[in-house]
Amino acid sequence: MAELATHRLDAGDATLVFAWTDGPPSVAYFGRSLARDTDLDTLVRSRAQPLGLGTLDVVPGVALIPEAARGFTGYPGLIAHRPDAEAGAWDGRFAFEGARLDDNAIAFMCADQNRGLSVEISCTLCPVSAVAVFATTLTNADDTDVIVDWLSAPVMNVPPHLSQQMRFNGRWCAEFEIERRDIPLGISSTENRRGRTSHESFPGLVCLEASATEDQGTCLGLHLGWSGNHRVVLERKSFGLTQAQLGLLPLAGELRLRPGESIATPELYAAMSDRGLNGVSQAFHAYIRANVIRWPAPETPRPVTANTWEALYFDHDLDRLKGLADAAAAIGVERFVLDDGWFKGRSDDTRALGDWTPDPETYPDGLHPIVDFVVDAKGMQFGLWVEPEMVNADSELYRAHPDWALKLGAYPHVLGRNQMVLDLTNDEVSRYLFERLSDLLATYRISYLKWDMNRDLVLAGDQKRRPAGSRQTRALYSLIDRVRSAFPHVEIESCASGGARVDFEILKRAHRFWPSDSNDPVERARIQAGFSHFFPPEVMGSHIGPTWSHTSGRGCTPEFRALTAGAGHFGFECDLATISEEDRAVFAAAVARYKADRDIWHSGRIWRLTTGDPDLIATAASSTDQRRVRVFALQIDRARSVAPVPLRIPGLDPAATYRVRLTSGPPPERSGTRRFENPLSGDGFETTGEVLARAGVQLPVLYAQSGVALAIDAVTESA
Repeated sequence: MAELATHRLDAGDATLVFAWTDGPPSVAYFGRSLARDTDLDTLVRSRAQPLGLGTLDVVPGVALIPEAARGFTGYPGLIAHRPDAEAGAWDGRFAFEGARLDDNAIAFMCADQNRGLSVEISCTLCPVSAVAVFATTLTNADDTDVIVDWLSAPVMNVPPHLSQQMRFNGRWCAEFEIERRDIPLGISSTENRRGRTSHESFPGLVCLEASATEDQGTCLGLHLGWSGNHRVVLERKSFGLTQAQLGLLPLAGELRLRPGESIATPELYAAMSDRGLNGVSQAFHAYIRANVIRWPAPETPRPVTANTWEALYFDHDLDRLKGLADAAAAIGVERFVLDDGWFKGRSDDTRALGDWTPDPETYPDGLHPIVDFVVDAKGMQFGLWVEPEMVNADSELYRAHPDWALKLGAYPHVLGRNQMVLDLTNDEVSRYLFERLSDLLATYRISYLKWDMNRDLVLAGDQKRRPAGSRQTRALYSLIDRVRSAFPHVEIESCASGGARVDFEILKRAHRFWPSDSNDPVERARIQAGFSHFFPPEVMGSHIGPTWSHTSGRGCTPEFRALTAGAGHFGFECDLATISEEDRAVFAAAVARYKADRDIWHSGRIWRLTTGDPDLIATAASSTDQRRVRVFALQIDRARSVAPVPLRIPGLDPAATYRVRLTSGPPPERSGTRRFENPLSGDGFETTGEVLARAGVQLPVLYAQSGVALAIDAVTESA
């Protein structure tokens, strides 16, 4: 019997233990820090499973690459074959060959000489966040091609007491809907074949104890950093083990490794918490802030943004745009973004995509007049909407290069929003797009690109009819990397008809997401709560839309729209030039509140608060020094009880005294309560952090689609 080997990684308050004998290692423990003198061999051997009746004579466990050849009868971590080789090359087992150690990191090398394959499995445990980052690289070491049908990122061994799963699903304008249920026996799998991360199936999940809440219980969060097709497999076996696989989902025959070639999986991010779902979220937020986001100007606060889309749509007029920019600046907006409709011939969504020059009729002098007005006259940054990956049939580009669009042979194009997808794997296409974007960024003072992508990929074949799904995603990364390198001052928003391209890998190149095309605050409150499980608020675009949402038909008050938008990266997508003076006052107050508090939301710890009412969504941000907390509580539908339960406030120093007050108005009790001496009104009241955390704050009665904002500030230091 091969000798057991172990290795541990430690960071922050977490320990990650690997164990192996003669094959690929497995994760033996991931959780709260273990004592430095913990006997790891005993930890592993004491949890060895006995052989049950009616089983094989081995207990295979869940390795980082599970293998049928070792007796694992679940979903394999690798499915590959050599079409031109002798029988027997379709499966096998890897032998452990060595490990390479580094600070907070380890890489395992394994090989299967019979199949001519080798793998390197790497893991880094982030010292700031204790998030573990895994990846696998597969190499073809033989002299014939190998076709890879499936290669999971390193497979997680899910602790058996984590008996439930949370998935984040949805659709257009209803992204990040949370589904929590038991992990069934067998496979529960989701697949995305839309060519982007998709509205429907976010590449992440949380495994958790049945008793886990936002603040208590053990939870394991997993996310695949990949912006294309993917598969998420969760499988509970009858012998008591559960595995989680997340990986790139290739098109048929797409991953063909020639002799000597390698392929690396997208990175898998894992966060373990014994402090509930908030602990997982806070770990992911800390990881993003330390390792993923690369701000053009890190010292600059996230600017209040105004986008023209729902104010103007395609109706561009220079005088009207100046009026909108003037109204935006007057209310405190710091960035003005010109959305779709600015380029040649773009009077609706049926034409002109690909022809990235200003429309000569609407903009006879180019974009200079509106850029100069925004930047010089109003002191705002200027941003521009683009959709570089797309082309309309009615465009100069397509008429000149119909072969530049992805398709498969003679089959007709399947259109989406009247458009086709350009083949970014074609060097000519990527070169053309870089030149067009470079020309815009060099000619005009553009500091922000809203990079949109408004359709799924269908029959994604290149000019040689080869499947190009994953290569298209990697080519997109290369194009954005090239733009960012040439124009490092430009910030990029990842928008894909809302939240269809949201993941850690695209966030290495972008600086915020547009989580949904819905500005309906009721829908947005739900979307933003789901989004917060993986991403911090500074990368979450959240705008005040028009009174009536064009995506849902719902109308909401200006106060409620402002509160819903206030906790993320705040902005406007309504016609500020035509709103009433009453609305203008509400929005100006919201801008002032955002500017006063954005440092807390954009650097502090974020908490989803337990309210006892699924239609009362409350979120808090606590400053790193525990001296300030900000809270938004949103009653998105009729309350389940006559009065809300007291809201317990985390993130405070128990011994310090705090002042608690409302920062939103008018006072809700005027319309929702017959009699209530609200201590939150006026100057508020003072109490200790311990009282706020244990007893909580009583909110007033809230009607559907109303809410409150609270400010909690220390007035004394702890003893």
